[in-house]
Amino acid sequence: MTVDLWHQLFPSIAVFIWLSVAVLIAGTVRSFTGFGGGLVLAPLFSLFMAPADMVVVVLLLNFVISLQTLPQTWSTTNWKMVWSVSIPALVGVPLGVWLIEWLDPILMRRFIGVIVAGLAAIMLIGWQYNGARGKFQDWFVGLTSGALTAMAGVGGPPLVLYFLSDKTITPVVLRSFFMMFFAFIQLSTMAAFLYQDLINTKQVLYSLSFMPVYFLSAVIGSYLFRRALNRAGLIKRLSLWFLLIVGSVTIVI
Repeated sequence: MTVDLWHQLFPSIAVFIWLSVAVLIAGTVRSFTGFGGGLVLAPLFSLFMAPADMVVVVLLLNFVISLQTLPQTWSTTNWKMVWSVSIPALVGVPLGVWLIEWLDPILMRRFIGVIVAGLAAIMLIGWQYNGARGKFQDWFVGLTSGALTAMAGVGGPPLVLYFLSDKTITPVVLRSFFMMFFAFIQLSTMAAFLYQDLINTKQVLYSLSFMPVYFLSAVIGSYLFRRALNRAGLIKRLSLWFLLIVGSVTIVI
């Protein structure tokens, strides 16, 4: 990578370091919980990248980590859960692709901030979804998640609020579900972006620049999941407070 190209991607070394730290935190959170990578990355990346670039980089990073953790999660995946929301999510992807080309970048960044901060606040106060569960709810959650994934790289909130409140699902199965669903929907979204010619060399170079850090974060997150389940509540709350701060800052900038 030439010096000129490096400066096109990163205005300064400080920017690269800050974004690398965000990538390290995002990957650790995602590997530990099965979700949250895009929630950390999207608000911060949106400050330095165009919306389409930000979404593609977030998708590429998360998809590679999904592949890395696939052998660990395959045997504990509830495939009925995965397909119940994956099919409607596919319907939502084209809607998100259309919106990312139509929405103003500043409006998009603040929308992402609202989504991230809102999810963190709701989970911190302990609100849970106790309503009906069935095909209609699955379709709504899946459709919304697919659209948000393609539009902003943050398709997790509807799924998180819907499935985390289901006490019949164990943490291991829930983590595997999140990993598998997002691997599937990320691949589908990237296919849609390729079809629309929205993936370019700059986005790939961004992703390659952060890939070593993200690989390291996946190892850290998986280690924490195996070793620190007794402290999962503390780690979860710290992660939510971090998301709340990041989302709030993104709204006002």
